[in-house]
Amino acid sequence: MLGRQGGMRSWLRQGIFAGPASSRAHLEALKRLQPEPKDMYAHDYLYACLSVLDSKAQVLLAYDGFLVAAASVVLTVLPGGTGSTALLVAALVASGLSGALSLMVVSVHWTDTYDLEHPGEIFPRLLEVRNQRTLSYRLSWAIAQIASLLLVSGVLVHLPGW
Repeated sequence: MLGRQGGMRSWLRQGIFAGPASSRAHLEALKRLQPEPKDMYAHDYLYACLSVLDSKAQVLLAYDGFLVAAASVVLTVLPGGTGSTALLVAALVASGLSGALSLMVVSVHWTDTYDLEHPGEIFPRLLEVRNQRTLSYRLSWAIAQIASLLLVSGVLVHLPGW
């Protein structure tokens, strides 16, 4: 996910303030932000959703690591056959892709000074972040399931009678 202005530099520098003036401006904007009690539920709910996505993505990332390891071991242990090797390599690639998408879910996002100075835009921005991460998680989960099926299929090809 790239920054508000786009580009790698804005993404990399998002939430990092160079110099005392920009740091002071951000802190002052943060101090001025006094959420209305009616807004607290929405704020807490959206951040709870992001926390759940972070936790789920971490578990999925570990699962993807297991799939990569299992596919690698099976590729080295079982004698290669064209069909089974293709299935196992596809499982390896799918697991790597799923892991990359999981990493997008757990990327760091900070509310920037612009959002603090325009409190009406904080909730739509958080909802946008939640939606993007939810989509990345769901795609990652689906790809991990496909990788699992490919891995099992690649092993089953070696069993007698398949």
